[in-house]
Amino acid sequence: MPTMLARLLGASFPGMQVKTDVIAFGGASLAAHWNRGEVQKRLTAEKWNAVVLQDQSTRALRALKSMQEHVRRFVGAIQVAGAKPYLYMTWARKNDPASQANIVTAFQGLAEATGARVIPVGLAWDQFRRLRPEIDLYEPDGSHPSTIGSYLVACTHLFSFADIEAVPDTSAENTLSTIDRNLLHEVCRTAVSHVGG
Repeated sequence: MPTMLARLLGASFPGMQVKTDVIAFGGASLAAHWNRGEVQKRLTAEKWNAVVLQDQSTRALRALKSMQEHVRRFVGAIQVAGAKPYLYMTWARKNDPASQANIVTAFQGLAEATGARVIPVGLAWDQFRRLRPEIDLYEPDGSHPSTIGSYLVACTHLFSFADIEAVPDTSAENTLSTIDRNLLHEVCRTAVSHVGG
């Protein structure tokens, strides 16, 4: 997804140099990342415009206090480094769509408490899933994103980072019809405007 996002940003702003980097390991929480210290080292070693925080996907439901504590710590470190902090709102598991409301509430609270901006992937995911249930955004595990799910994630990030009207054409969207692609873009743009992105 970061590569897809970099391609979309580059296509939206020709000539802009876009660099993305990911620090991730399987099932990691923000607490685990904080304790490792690698993120803090990278924040001071390089100049970043934006830093996106993503906790393990179900932490907002089962470990909110820890998530709140570590989001506050990271947001402080990100702001000291001169970057803008963003919170990557996750989506509900395929077999538990009703949990999305609790995820949204948790992220709204985190944004209010820290001043970070929310990238409302979960809102866009839920809305697109309701409008086009025949398009599977999930991998077979019911948790991770399919290629189309990753494209939705990248588009929601794009609208959160850039004040643009349209998503540029890229090969990633070739599996969607024009109608479905335009709907996906509109859902992502609306979700971002809903949270003030």
